[in-house]
Amino acid sequence: MAAVKVDTERKPGSQVVLSVEVDADQVSKSIDQAYSRLAPRVRIAGFRPGKAPRPMIEREIGWPALRQEALDLLLATAYNSALDEAGLDPIDVPRVEVQQFDRGQTMRFTATVSVKPEITLKEYKDIRVPRPRTEIGDVDVDEAIERLRGRFAELHAVERPVQAGDFLTVDTHILKSGAVLIGESQTDAQLEVDRERLIPGLAEGLTGQAIGESRDIRLTLPADYPKKDLAGSDVIFRVTVKSIKERRLPALDDELARQVGRGQTLAELRQEVRDELQEAAHQADEQRFENDVLKALDERMEAEIPEALIDREVNRRLRELELRLQEQGVKMERYLEYTNSSLDVMKAEHRPQAVQKVRLELALETIAEREGLTVSEGEIEEAVTNALAEDEQVSRRTRDLRTADPVRAYFRHQLLMRKTIDYLSAMAAPESSDTMEPPAEAKELEHAGQSASERERKTRGKKER
Repeated sequence: MAAVKVDTERKPGSQVVLSVEVDADQVSKSIDQAYSRLAPRVRIAGFRPGKAPRPMIEREIGWPALRQEALDLLLATAYNSALDEAGLDPIDVPRVEVQQFDRGQTMRFTATVSVKPEITLKEYKDIRVPRPRTEIGDVDVDEAIERLRGRFAELHAVERPVQAGDFLTVDTHILKSGAVLIGESQTDAQLEVDRERLIPGLAEGLTGQAIGESRDIRLTLPADYPKKDLAGSDVIFRVTVKSIKERRLPALDDELARQVGRGQTLAELRQEVRDELQEAAHQADEQRFENDVLKALDERMEAEIPEALIDREVNRRLRELELRLQEQGVKMERYLEYTNSSLDVMKAEHRPQAVQKVRLELALETIAEREGLTVSEGEIEEAVTNALAEDEQVSRRTRDLRTADPVRAYFRHQLLMRKTIDYLSAMAAPESSDTMEPPAEAKELEHAGQSASERERKTRGKKER
């Protein structure tokens, strides 16, 4: 590491300007190193590569190229030394300006970096939040079973006129100003008569139509119609019905339970559905409770969030979206075109959530440090193992992923955030007494870590289903 002198100046927005000075000896050494790297590439008649007198070789290299090579060699080392000297841990790439770099002179440069902001966090151990408790009733069970029946419904051809809920095979044309629009016709299109899904007015216009009948239905296309040049237009929807099928639900009896694979009787089916709904309600209650705890924490926090942290979180969200689209075979450019959006618009849309996420993590990191919450290597190993076991794409790279520092750092951070949230939630529950000791004892911390990894697995499993 290069020996440096450093002065620091804090700026608004959690920025720090480092003014760095490196002694002339270090500069000379870096120039010599640069010469040693560049000299073998120089060809001078009468000499083997790199063996001509140094002044001749330097003239061939040129001072600008030699200076840049030396600067590149020294700058990174000097910058890292300056960070160590100042005790800073930047959160972004520095903006560097070199004021002086020449033979026989000290090197002077400034580096402007963003650092984590100073957090003002009011008392958080007095946070108290009511824990919601949702009970599942018979009506909830009835509605869930009706949805199950809908999934196992069968379609049967009928000869009567169209009714709401029917499934139709139709030929369609869209006319504007009396002319059929090119590219807006369909043959043997499948269509469900559902007013919630269709263009407003279309379901009503189809009702009562007979097989073989053609109708002209006047409609106003919605503002979010996929083809923007037609959005909001008054058009005629010309529809010819070719077939009608009605949906018939299975009987509400023991056979339904066997058909859906949930018990042998209707009573068993109802009980299983009730249990599943109650578990889902409990999970939703816990999520609402946790959100209320974190909202109360946010109200106790004051900080000036650096733009670098916000930008990093926004970009992370966009990368996640891009990966999800790739899994579906969709490119980001196509998605932006389809949604009539742009990267700048999407960044602006994601910014409020990014700010909230950054604020929350800064607050949780502060609490974890104050309360001495940590994550053990064993907890990280368990979390990585569980994640890899769930990823069917992982094979030969498993060992590399298990030991990769970025992977372990990610899981360490996620587990620490979960452990800190559990810590706050344990104190915030109304059944916690005011005299209760914070759950910071080693045994309780270990339990918190175990529950964190377990809850992560359950949450991921539910999301996947």
